[in-house]
Amino acid sequence: MSKMIKSLVQDVFKNSPSKMRVVKKMLFYGLSVKNGAIFCNDVEIPYKSLAKACNVDQRVVKSVVNEISSNEELSKIFLNIEASINLKDVAGAIGFGAMEITAHNPKEPGIIAAVSTLIAQYGINIRQAIVEDPEFIEEPRLYIITEEPLPGEIIPKIKALKNVKSIKIL
Repeated sequence: MSKMIKSLVQDVFKNSPSKMRVVKKMLFYGLSVKNGAIFCNDVEIPYKSLAKACNVDQRVVKSVVNEISSNEELSKIFLNIEASINLKDVAGAIGFGAMEITAHNPKEPGIIAAVSTLIAQYGINIRQAIVEDPEFIEEPRLYIITEEPLPGEIIPKIKALKNVKSIKIL
């Protein structure tokens, strides 16, 4: 979550931990708010389902949706959020490669560029790169999904890159 979104969300929901849980869950899953309803792309999500996932009463979810809808800045953000496919857990089943990278400092720029440059030197295409936001996730990870499994010799080279704390093949 960007600092602007985090600041805005905290300002609006700072006095309600339960509402903050709902908003974080919505951001994590890419849930949008349109016309007083919650959507995962074009699929409407019942308040009750989100409430159960957040361990709150559905009235809390309804209140969050109302507050988002009545706040011009939040409304602009939540109107346009979209969910997307995440291949990290199915990569092996479809013949792709997948790895999880943890950075020493997740806010330092350049780790994606360094890893992707190294992978490209092996002639392997990256199908997906997923970066967890350090403003949103306590220990963010970078997930790289490649068109084919990575050769073993590349792993120590990735591990040796500046700012790479750990690497795990999924």
